[in-house]
Amino acid sequence: MMKKSEINNYLHQLSKREELYKNNPATENLDDYADFDVYTNHAGQRVFKYTFEKHLQKAIESNTYISTHLHASPLLVFKHNRYAYTPLHSHDFIEINYVYSGQAHITINDTTLILETGDLCILDTDVIHRISNTSESDILVNILIKKEYFSSNMLNRLASNNIIAEFAVRSISETHSHDQYIIFTPEDGEILQDAISGLLVYYLDPVSYSIDAINAYMIIIFSELLKSYTQKKSLEYRSSNQQYIGDILQYIEKNYATCSLADVATHFNFNASYLSRYLKKQTGTTFVKMIQDIRLNHACALLKNSTYSIEEICQQVGYRNLTFFYKKFTTTFQCTPKSYRGTHKNITDD
Repeated sequence: MMKKSEINNYLHQLSKREELYKNNPATENLDDYADFDVYTNHAGQRVFKYTFEKHLQKAIESNTYISTHLHASPLLVFKHNRYAYTPLHSHDFIEINYVYSGQAHITINDTTLILETGDLCILDTDVIHRISNTSESDILVNILIKKEYFSSNMLNRLASNNIIAEFAVRSISETHSHDQYIIFTPEDGEILQDAISGLLVYYLDPVSYSIDAINAYMIIIFSELLKSYTQKKSLEYRSSNQQYIGDILQYIEKNYATCSLADVATHFNFNASYLSRYLKKQTGTTFVKMIQDIRLNHACALLKNSTYSIEEICQQVGYRNLTFFYKKFTTTFQCTPKSYRGTHKNITDD
């Protein structure tokens, strides 16, 4: 199986197609797109319509291991061909362009964006765009994702049990929907690049458990994007002397067992009534409901992964009344804490 340390050499090595395009720079490799439908945009330009299924078919034809192990995968991962002409196109899937090295010039709806090493762009379906010709040092990794995987699988898993991630996921989704693309510049690019390399290992040289490994690396990738997004927003608000909601949510998440609305308001120099309205407007939920959800989610984690008694868990997550805790837990999860532990427990008693 390919090693992660070999990915860098694989990406930098010229493929046969890249050598062809390098030696014939005037070649408009339209034969590569002959299988795709063509339509005309509002400006009268020819636009190719890419489909996930046809891309998957091409991948299977070029790699029999993909046919064996990844034919049902909702993801496609490959290196963008350097020196290749890329026509205007749109597609029926979500596309991620990651700049492994060099630059990428991407034109989206007549606006040209310059992405640097470590930048990542997520493009929505049906966005008309093209990538300008790349040089030998410009290495892009493309990840094609069926939309249902992006919306229901990945982001929901990241958002569960964490109010900060939940808010960031919703914000990113709304931004993505409005602008049709979103660009990330992670502060710590090494983690993201390492995850991209791991993703490539399990996709280019797949084995029976590749899908599980790919899903795990995708979680790391999107976790890094969420972190990058919240850090960027926090800095933007601070530079304009405003308080970013993510900072408030982070404080609540950290102090969920003991903090009250008044405590949070005092910490951020807000009026308590104003803070209550602000939280409701920004998150769609009340402070009381937010605290309850955090406490109960942490209680679930402790029931599954610890040997603490239910009374101890009740105290740890911030409830002082065991009867009240039982009532809230049972109402929320339709079972008692004891039965939940019996069904979900991950460890055994000594």
